[in-house]
Amino acid sequence: MTENEGVEDMNIGRDINFLRLRKIFPGIFTGVFGFWISAGIAFFILLVLLFVRIFPLSHQYASAYKDNEDLSMALEKYAIKKDLYNDAWIESAKQESELYNKEIEKCRSFLKEKDDRLEAIFSREDAKKGLIKIEDEALWKNEYVKRVSALLTKLATNTIAVTEDALPFQNWGQDIPSWDTILPAQKRFWILEAIVNATLNKTGITKLEKITFRESSPSYDPSFAQLYTVIPITIKVELPADCIQFLLRDILKSDIPFVIEGITILSTDKVLNPGTLMGNEDNHASNPVIDVTIDAYVIDYKT
Repeated sequence: MTENEGVEDMNIGRDINFLRLRKIFPGIFTGVFGFWISAGIAFFILLVLLFVRIFPLSHQYASAYKDNEDLSMALEKYAIKKDLYNDAWIESAKQESELYNKEIEKCRSFLKEKDDRLEAIFSREDAKKGLIKIEDEALWKNEYVKRVSALLTKLATNTIAVTEDALPFQNWGQDIPSWDTILPAQKRFWILEAIVNATLNKTGITKLEKITFRESSPSYDPSFAQLYTVIPITIKVELPADCIQFLLRDILKSDIPFVIEGITILSTDKVLNPGTLMGNEDNHASNPVIDVTIDAYVIDYKT
């Protein structure tokens, strides 16, 4: 082989190696660039998952952990208390609850008994059924008129003077009242009957001046309307000064639930001998006569 041929072979070898390197290096750079692109995409996806899923979950876990810690502290404080609700305490609480319920039932029974008197309707005797409630309007009116007449007769046979129209009894004339009118008139009759019976019970009243049903009561709280309403009334009488306590006693112990709101006392120029009033003629001490106005109301329970 000549020297020129040797040089040509070496040049050809270099060209081949250079061409090979030119093919290898672009592949290497292309592969490295693709790797970093893939790594960047994967990192971006991880960031999205972090903010979309992992971060909210971590916040929930932190909140749940805090709640558990607070509950644990509360339980620890409760555990060191001395007044734990043991079996003895539970049994005692049950007994207190039963006693409370019994007292509540007593109150309900008492209120129902008081309200039953006010809600009652006139009754009549039936040969077969015994005492039955009057349901016919005309029969009820006849019974009302008879009972009003009986009360006025009782007052007339006593020494109590009664002014004209002192008692606001209902007068329908020839008309027959409806039940819408009968029900409130029935309640008012029981109230007037209770007052008349109180005045006749040796309370010392010398004159029954006026009984008036008022529209409203200043001391009634309408927020209790679901429990009860009231029937306001004003009573004006004349009696000896030392007898007012007996009148109030008999009014308050009536079957009708009266509540005294206020009392107004005015002096008169009259003087009464209490010996004559009480049946003791030897007692000649004078007793001033006073005019008394009693503002009251009757409780109408919603039982």
